[in-house]
This record gives sequence, structure tokens and C-alpha cells, in this order.
Amino acid sequence: MYPNYYQMPTRTESVSNRTMKVYGTGKVMVEPNIASVQLGVVTEDPSLTKAQQENARIMNQVIQSLNELGVPPQAIKTSSFTIRPIFDYKDGKPVNQRYQVMNTLQVMLTDFEAIGAIIDRTVLEGVNRVFDIQFSTDQQAAAYDQALQSALEDGTRKASTIAQNFHVVLDTIPLMIIEQTSPSPVAYKAFSASAESTTTPIQAGQIEVEANVELLYRYAFVQ
Repeated sequence: MYPNYYQMPTRTESVSNRTMKVYGTGKVMVEPNIASVQLGVVTEDPSLTKAQQENARIMNQVIQSLNELGVPPQAIKTSSFTIRPIFDYKDGKPVNQRYQVMNTLQVMLTDFEAIGAIIDRTVLEGVNRVFDIQFSTDQQAAAYDQALQSALEDGTRKASTIAQNFHVVLDTIPLMIIEQTSPSPVAYKAFSASAESTTTPIQAGQIEVEANVELLYRYAFVQ
């Protein structure tokens, strides 16, 4: 009967299941071609009926002015409508009850040069809130695909650099790829407007589309 011998694994075999995790980032700058503008009318009155009627009157004027400025009806839609009671307080007790009515339109625009004039005109007609101007592009998906490709290349480059630095053999096919982000539009914060406003400057700039990935690679030491 022959004795059993245990053969120690080679160094490559013993570490062949070792892994490294890297992160890749890719960015693409694109020109926006769509703008979304939220125009709001807020009215208050002790009578709910009067607050509603005044709000409807002003909003009809706003919609008419948008049509006169060349904004097609299909580019205008109601995004929110709210009614709420509000109070002042005296000695800790609610007094002077009144009602606040707020109606908000979402206006989709492709002519960025007209945004300032549209804001100014609608403010003159009674708009007293301008919310959340957002710029986006109908090429967002294509731009994101480019950013994602750059992120994968960035992660692959990092993994290769690490492998070369530590003199290990890298399996170039990742064990796992995790997409971490999705594209989003550029937004501008809300602001209040008044009838005394001068021409409103609006600059779209560029949209930065970013993608991030997590890559898991297997590597082994060189014998």
C-alpha cells in the first residue's frame, strides 16, 4: 500500500479566484433642444369662489398670451392645481382665514430664445410663480450610451493599470458589471416673478450626461 501524498497547489491555482473591484465613470456634454417651463398663478381671497374665479380669469389670459406668442396648444398642459386654506395667527390663535388657489402650467419649448419673452409676457398677464425650468434633449439615450461606453473603458483601464502594477494576470472579461446611474436633465430652481421684471435672461448651457459602472474582475499571480 502506498502512502497518500498531499500536493500543495501552485501559487497561481491558490489565488486564481481572487477578484478586484473597480469603478468607471464616463461623461458626455450635449446641447439641449427641449425646455420645460412651469408657470404658476396664485390667488388668495377670503371667499374660495372669488379666489377660484380670479385664478381662472388670469390663467385664461396666460394661455391666450402663450397662443399669441406661437406656443401650440399641445405644448401646454396643466401640471398641478391646488386649493388650501391659510391663516394669520394672533395670540397663538388662527385669524383672517382665506383661501389660496394655485394653478400651474407646464410649457414645452424648443425655441430657447423665446423663453425670456414668454416669461415676461405671462408675468404681465398675471403669472406670479415660475418653477423648475428644465433643459433636456431628445438625444438623451444616445448621449447616455456614449457616456456608458466611456465608463466601461475607464473601468477596464483602471483594472489593467492595477494588474500591471502588481504583476498579476487579469481575466479581461468581467465577472460582474453593475450600472450605477441613469441620465437626468439640467434643472433651474424655482423663483418668483413680478410685473416689474425686466427681460428675463435664460441660458441653457450644456447638459452633462454621466454614467457610472462597477466592474468585478478575476485575477491570478504570475508563477
